[in-house]
Amino acid sequence: MPLLFAIFLEIIVVTSLEDIDIGAWINGHRLTDLQFADDIALLAESEISFQEALSSLWQNSKQMEMKINVAKTETQLLGYGSVSLSIELEGQDLKHTDKFVYLGGVMNSVEGTEADVKRRIGIARGIFQMLSKIWTQRDLSKALKTEVFEVMVISALLYNSETWVIKAATKNRLKAFKMACLRKIVGVTKRDRIRNTEIPSRLNWQKDIIKRIQQRRLKYFGHVARMNTERYPYMAFYGQVQGTRRKGRQKKRWVDTIKQDCKEMHLKFYDAIQMTQNRQVWRKSVEELLTYVDPTSPRH
Repeated sequence: MPLLFAIFLEIIVVTSLEDIDIGAWINGHRLTDLQFADDIALLAESEISFQEALSSLWQNSKQMEMKINVAKTETQLLGYGSVSLSIELEGQDLKHTDKFVYLGGVMNSVEGTEADVKRRIGIARGIFQMLSKIWTQRDLSKALKTEVFEVMVISALLYNSETWVIKAATKNRLKAFKMACLRKIVGVTKRDRIRNTEIPSRLNWQKDIIKRIQQRRLKYFGHVARMNTERYPYMAFYGQVQGTRRKGRQKKRWVDTIKQDCKEMHLKFYDAIQMTQNRQVWRKSVEELLTYVDPTSPRH
């Protein structure tokens, strides 16, 4: 993105939001928007303040001879319920959606990260199918095929996985996708009545997909824990959001998953935070403590 455009965009956003009560408060810090290149996500706790902020952004954009693309602008309610927002821009009602792709990840109002996992499986499956000729080539070694599988398919599958909070059913879906791919590479089907435990050993590829997600999550946790206190991810992780949580059983949060990961590593959560301050020590600990053999691999 050109530097001049970035400067213009920053001026527009700051000028538009400086006198408007908008955003989420975290530990006394007001988070009004998220920006990436020319994508802007406004945050508001009420429909009225959101409309006011968007109108202000629209007016200031016009003064700088820039224009918001109404067709590409959408609203989303992050929370509980199925209420649709009624927001207008230049006399047109903005499209309301319950899911939105931002920076390659799905922001879903209901399913949480489960929707993102489903999308990544779909993308990885599409890539795997496009490479079908490679899997059936007899003159290519299994080692080369698994290397292609790792680089092209698994890397696409695990994109953004460090932010996932996944349930048991989704873990099984990920394992099933991996096993279906490995069977295709080996050249067998379920009709051949070959156990899942034998497939990875034939390819010498015994990597547990769930443990790999756990490792990525813990490494990113270390990255966030070492951030400057003014960084948004740091504030979101350590800060307290104003408001109350609903009654009843709560949704599992990312920090809850991290605490469970630390428990499996036989670490107390606060001890883990201290360990993360040394990047090399933390990464080595994650690799060592999570050394794991895929339970579908044969026992010797």
